[in-house]
Amino acid sequence: MLLPYLGLVVGILIGSIGVYGLLNSKNIVRILLSSEIIFNSAILLVFSASAILGRVYLPIVFSIFAVSMGLVEVVVAFAAIILYYRNKDSLEVE
Repeated sequence: MLLPYLGLVVGILIGSIGVYGLLNSKNIVRILLSSEIIFNSAILLVFSASAILGRVYLPIVFSIFAVSMGLVEVVVAFAAIILYYRNKDSLEVE
């Protein structure tokens, strides 16, 4: 079965796209989106690795944890963006 290994390859590619966006962006919203892409690629890598190893409960537990952590990350990041915009009147990182 090549499908779990395809998930690993796609996860690595998506993660590298996120790292590229994180390193080459000066807009704070793009930086947030790039970090979310990296986070989602890590989730895909864990799911693919658990499919390769044959563990069934690891993806279920991790998905609940990942969704809750992703929600907290987005809320805190948008609060920080709003505060940054109020202080600097711009979303560009210096």
